[in-house]
Amino acid sequence: MIAVIVAAKKQNKDFTSELTRLLEKHFDTVRAYGGVLSVKKSNPTMIICDIQSFDTVKAEKAIVIYKDMLPMPQRLLAVGHGVAIVDSSNYQLSQTLSDTGLPAITCGLHSRDTITLTSMGEDSAVIGIQRAIVNFDGSATEPQELPIGFAKPIDRFTLMAAAAILILSGNCHLLKGKM
Repeated sequence: MIAVIVAAKKQNKDFTSELTRLLEKHFDTVRAYGGVLSVKKSNPTMIICDIQSFDTVKAEKAIVIYKDMLPMPQRLLAVGHGVAIVDSSNYQLSQTLSDTGLPAITCGLHSRDTITLTSMGEDSAVIGIQRAIVNFDGSATEPQELPIGFAKPIDRFTLMAAAAILILSGNCHLLKGKM
């Protein structure tokens, strides 16, 4: 199981909802919020929660998505194998990310970002992986471009964060085709 922790301001609930919608197409997901976790599915693949709901997060595998909040204090994370996904367009956030101690996958439109968009249309995009990413199973996803389609417009960072999660979970192949 992978814990996906979203560090986003409350007014960005749409980001978490859209990300959950994209991921639940491919994984048994549980959305946790309000400080209470109620698992209706046995053995979910992913638990998606926002950081405002929990004082402490303990997980063997965790992905922390920094959308627009500064990195959380270390006491909030007790993670065996964790990775941070960060929106590189938020300069202050990118600069303080090293405080978390988590390796980072930057998502944005710069040549220095790990994941970028080489093109974006109304119903399709090309995701660019610019550096090798080591998945949770220890294998690596090498640099490449992946064309994907979607039924309705998707925010750029949401699309790149979902791609990073699929890659980290060892499911890069799910990016090819329709999201």
